[in-house]
Amino acid sequence: MPPICDQLSFVNPVIPFSRNTQGGDRPTLRYGHHITVKGMFLQSCGTRFAVNFQTGFSDNDIAFHFNPRFEGDGYVVCNTKQKGWWGTEERKMENPFQMGIPFEISFLVENSEFKVKVNGKDFMKYTHRVPVHRVDTISFTGGVAVKQISIKDTCAVPVQRIISEVQSYSSPCDSPESKEWKPKPPSYLQATAAPSNPLSAPMA
Repeated sequence: MPPICDQLSFVNPVIPFSRNTQGGDRPTLRYGHHITVKGMFLQSCGTRFAVNFQTGFSDNDIAFHFNPRFEGDGYVVCNTKQKGWWGTEERKMENPFQMGIPFEISFLVENSEFKVKVNGKDFMKYTHRVPVHRVDTISFTGGVAVKQISIKDTCAVPVQRIISEVQSYSSPCDSPESKEWKPKPPSYLQATAAPSNPLSAPMA
């Protein structure tokens, strides 16, 4: 299975969906990862859906549980589960999602928190309760149809850009050929030598 890398994308996954991202040199979430989810809530499939950033396929360890609920006036529950036990629940008494209307959720991993946007607008922040590098799996459950999931490393620098920057900082003096350097003949060296001062010669 491919790791979380500079850019990764899943199209029309079947829900429930879990993707274990282990298997590469950078398998876990870290600062700078930007996860975008495009989908739509299905009214015929219950009143909730969830996005989980977790460790492995089991739901015993979930670093960030993002759970919109269409109950009452609607709200979003966030929490962390460790060794099968839920922590203190955080509720956002607002639900920016609408049944049957496409949405886009953006999760940006910061050093101390997840920053969440919904449809391009800041929605909430969730402070890390466990080290984010433990997250190696993303899962979706509930009444939601997901069109696309993309993961991008906003801190990654393309190799081509690195090469071009190195070239731009290279000094022409590093290579004699860049100045069409050619050895000077002995006659040139003699002609450019400092003339001797006749006054400095010893008196007869």
